[in-house]
Amino acid sequence: MAELETVEVYNSRTEAELAKGYLESEGIGTSIMADDAGELYPSLGAVRGVKLLAKPEDVEKAKALLKERK
Repeated sequence: MAELETVEVYNSRTEAELAKGYLESEGIGTSIMADDAGELYPSLGAVRGVKLLAKPEDVEKAKALLKERK
């Protein structure tokens, strides 16, 4: 499995999923990592954060795209 790096940390899975969809529409593959008990306890995302991950070579471009979008 390839190493992934954090692009952004969100308070909810929903926010992370929206960013994931946007980045993937721009050609950047991403994954989400959240310790929310398999989405059974979404409030844990606000406490621990929901990470949006990408390949190291895509992280800077992903961050720039997300920053432009804000």
